[in-house]
Amino acid sequence: MSVGIPLVLVSGFLGAGKTTFLNSIFDNFPDRRFGIIVNDFGDLGVDAAEINAADGRHVSELNNGQIFCSCLSGSFINSVTDYADLDIDYLLVEASGLAKPSPLMDIINGIKQINGDKFRYYGMISLVDAGSYLELSEVLTAVDEQIAYSDLVLVNKADTADAGRLAKTEMKILSVNPEAEVVRTKYGRISPELFLGLKEKIVLPRADRRFAGWGSQGRPVPLLFKSEGSLERSELEAFIKSPGGEFYRMKGRLDTTDGEVFVDCTVNSLELRNETGKTGVEKGLVIILPADDNVINSVKKRAKALFESVV
Repeated sequence: MSVGIPLVLVSGFLGAGKTTFLNSIFDNFPDRRFGIIVNDFGDLGVDAAEINAADGRHVSELNNGQIFCSCLSGSFINSVTDYADLDIDYLLVEASGLAKPSPLMDIINGIKQINGDKFRYYGMISLVDAGSYLELSEVLTAVDEQIAYSDLVLVNKADTADAGRLAKTEMKILSVNPEAEVVRTKYGRISPELFLGLKEKIVLPRADRRFAGWGSQGRPVPLLFKSEGSLERSELEAFIKSPGGEFYRMKGRLDTTDGEVFVDCTVNSLELRNETGKTGVEKGLVIILPADDNVINSVKKRAKALFESVV
């Protein structure tokens, strides 16, 4: 391993499996010391609590934005710098599912200006959901922008898609980034050899305007729903199955009449599971929606009977 701490970015649209991927890396390398920065688009940190805690892992959060945006990039550079004097083998950054990494070169240069050679950029790994990538890439530029700046693309949940869809997905990925290594996987798993094979990368400037803006559906809108008391489990189940309009992501922890639950929903999967043992974690439900006033108002109206506040 070269001098300096390897810095690896992990991207992927909402629900593609980034946190699951990170936990699989930790399982593969129990003796390695990791620094982890988790970036959530909304102001409720959800993913950091899902990182498997262990000795030698240092987790920090950056919420309410995405790390490549000017509103948060300075804080991201400072967060990386905070790890400079820690005894870690890797610094892994889970970017928001809505990350737009076009300013990547400026970010890496900013890290280098402050820290010199303390960190070495080992590239970006992007996860795509085999079941939804083709449709999402047609309406949101961030989906393909993440792929364009990645070195390794994991076609995750490959066991849920047929051969035709997988082939089309891989062809589309390579049309966006012909130089990317594309690997099929499930549960976010890759071989230890593939991870250890990551090498230092040089980030070059690009005059690429394909990914300007957010796409035909606009910049997604996060809503945070909170309730002071326990929710009726049956009413919560009914809501997540039909929140009042299409959504990109629904995630959070809530108290119900049947105990604490973890909600984890994407455009093509719904999960509501019992959860215990998460202490000190803020309760609430984040829903990320298309920038459509009709959809937003419909979801708010549907949630009004269930939740006490919307942020």
